[in-house]
Amino acid sequence: MKYLVFAAFLPCFLLLTPACGTTSTDSSPTDTTSDVSSDSSAPLPCTPTDTVCDGNDIKACVDGFEKRTPCGVDAYCNYAKCVPTSIHFPQDAGPHHERSEWWYYTGHIDSGAHHWGFEVTIFRYDMLVLTGSPDVGYMCHVAVVDKDVKEHYHTDTITFEPTIWQNAPVVLDVDNCRFELGGDGRDHIIARIPQGKEKDHKADPWLFDLTTEPKKRPAIHGGDGIIPMSANAGASWYYSYTRLATKGTLSTPAGDFPVTGQAWMDHQYGGFDIVDFKGWDWWSLQFDDGWEIMLFQFTDWNGKLASQAGTVIDPAGNFTELDGLESFQVKSLRKWPSPHTDGIYPLDWDITIPNMDWKFGVKTSVDDQEMYNPAQNYWEGETTLKGTRGTTPLTGVGYTELTGYATDIMDPVKKP
Repeated sequence: MKYLVFAAFLPCFLLLTPACGTTSTDSSPTDTTSDVSSDSSAPLPCTPTDTVCDGNDIKACVDGFEKRTPCGVDAYCNYAKCVPTSIHFPQDAGPHHERSEWWYYTGHIDSGAHHWGFEVTIFRYDMLVLTGSPDVGYMCHVAVVDKDVKEHYHTDTITFEPTIWQNAPVVLDVDNCRFELGGDGRDHIIARIPQGKEKDHKADPWLFDLTTEPKKRPAIHGGDGIIPMSANAGASWYYSYTRLATKGTLSTPAGDFPVTGQAWMDHQYGGFDIVDFKGWDWWSLQFDDGWEIMLFQFTDWNGKLASQAGTVIDPAGNFTELDGLESFQVKSLRKWPSPHTDGIYPLDWDITIPNMDWKFGVKTSVDDQEMYNPAQNYWEGETTLKGTRGTTPLTGVGYTELTGYATDIMDPVKKP
């Protein structure tokens, strides 16, 4: 999840053209059942077993024959039940006419014994709330963290006209970021840190050219695909591809490397008002035994924890929602003062999910992973995981995002 504010834009720059795309609809699900498989072949013999999800069908063994119940286009199968959804594929993979929208990839890639993390994000924002002008702004953020030498490299750009912004096929091209989206998690990602554009004047250029292959269906957050953006800020559509096999090429100042690894993709969009909350903390967690967890918590303008929610995804792709301030607990173990801003960020966390008996630590791989820019300062960091689920030992990797900890050039007026 991303949280950025375009408050630093000056009115003289606001010469924009609205983006085109599809409009989100909150469709009512319709369950359709059938005693034969969806390819209209005869029922298959089977032996008694648990009823499970098979793709988007409920599969059961009834009287010695397989019985399938398709969940249809307006629902998805979860723990052998059809659950209504307001997100539909492939159309909702592309852009929408909403106030805020972003597509966001983080990942962990290797070439032999060398290890990197990466972030690339495209944002689109309606400027009306912040400036009073019905214009649109776009941002592209790119970062690479070299885990072996403990260095973070990044760049960001703001523009008022994307190079390409289209559906069918979905191609989003904004400055140094280009996404070619298949609508099914099979995507092509190209991102650059051009020569001379690394924000901390470190070595460049960098380029990653990667393709992704989903190992699980998308996780639909909030149950129906809609989550509240804190108490007063409206709602957002939100889904994630939580485990994407990733391969391609990473071009570095030291040369080109073939890389493989895994990624996480978030797509979030809605009419929420981003000045109605101070910020959020967000975690994407990929465990080596096939589980994933997404967690987030909002803080209000008084700095108090306002809400918490998340999703636990099991190895088969079933989702369990977490909701409420008692659903999980987070304790930061230390703080890091930024040398770039006045931000003081909490780092390294102990996290517990009591009802599911999860206890694990999230450890920062490199302290300085701050993405400071004219719009909103935030920390986006690659992490490693270690802990237990019951008596099962856990290891894994993740990314954490922290917003609202540093003063921006033009913060919105803080709410009383």
